[in-house]
Amino acid sequence: MMSRPGLAGLLLLGLLVTRAGLSQGVGGSVAIDANVIGQALTITTLSDLNFGSVPKGVATTVQPTAAGAGAWQIQGSKNADVSVTFVLPALLTNIQALPGSTMPVSFGATSARWNRATNNVAAATVFNPSVGATGKLGPPANPFLYIWIGGTVTPAAAAKPGIYTGTIIVTIAYL
Repeated sequence: MMSRPGLAGLLLLGLLVTRAGLSQGVGGSVAIDANVIGQALTITTLSDLNFGSVPKGVATTVQPTAAGAGAWQIQGSKNADVSVTFVLPALLTNIQALPGSTMPVSFGATSARWNRATNNVAAATVFNPSVGATGKLGPPANPFLYIWIGGTVTPAAAAKPGIYTGTIIVTIAYL
């Protein structure tokens, strides 16, 4: 016959030993997706944003639908979604005058447009270049996206004559 301390020790040992069927673990899963891109993105500048001759003290605007608008053609995988973002200058610099000669340039909420597949700015979607946009490359026969940008320059009444330049950087990425 077993004594009480021996029986208590045996019961305690039974509680410490794991038993099959009493696991408290949980499981979970995640889905796996992969979008294979058929073609790398390429970008071609079709035209620079050109304000032409600008009178001193007179703000001059080029609409994205105008002949002086900047334009790009993007080619990539058919029907792919892309993001469009810009780095926009706030000032243009006079490359012929003394250092420090600048002119403000601005871009409004309707200063940019994009269109898939066709180089048709009249049918393009308007967007704010400061915010960027999500666009879609064209169908298989025409996997392109076209982008146009305009803006406004505001030369001071005492602006020094000369050519003022700056750079707009556009970035296109697959989503």
